[in-house]
Amino acid sequence: MPDLFPTPTRLALLRDVAAGLVCDTDELAPHLDIGEDGTTRVAEAIWAMERAGWVVQPSDRLLWELTDAGRALLEEADTDA
Repeated sequence: MPDLFPTPTRLALLRDVAAGLVCDTDELAPHLDIGEDGTTRVAEAIWAMERAGWVVQPSDRLLWELTDAGRALLEEADTDA
């Protein structure tokens, strides 16, 4: 499992995953819902987080979800804040 440092930007994206804002398009490219402005592509960041074991995409839906490791990172970051 690759080492990936939980930077503030990555933690923010993990929070977006936890909030249900990151899903794949029909082309299987992860995008973040940014409200009225539409979406933005976050594929490389999500795929890196998947390789690190922080997020997973269940095979039965397009929405990305946190793993136990991803939830633990967010809990630790919120405790340290």
